[in-house]
Amino acid sequence: MIRSRASVVIGLGVPVVAVVAGILVLAGNPTLVFGIPVVFCWMFCCFPLTTACLWVSWRFFDSRHYRQDGER
Repeated sequence: MIRSRASVVIGLGVPVVAVVAGILVLAGNPTLVFGIPVVFCWMFCCFPLTTACLWVSWRFFDSRHYRQDGER
């Protein structure tokens, strides 16, 4: 169950906006970065961004709602 809108915005909204905006802006760009098109480089850069956003969402908004076994 999702308890916080901020968690959804940070965990899902930020990565989606980054991917979609990057594709829209960089799709027609012929620039190469390390031999790959810049749009694919952007997509590879979004992987760590997505991981970081999910971590922030979990750490600061959701983890307190799920206790591990043995915790009180």
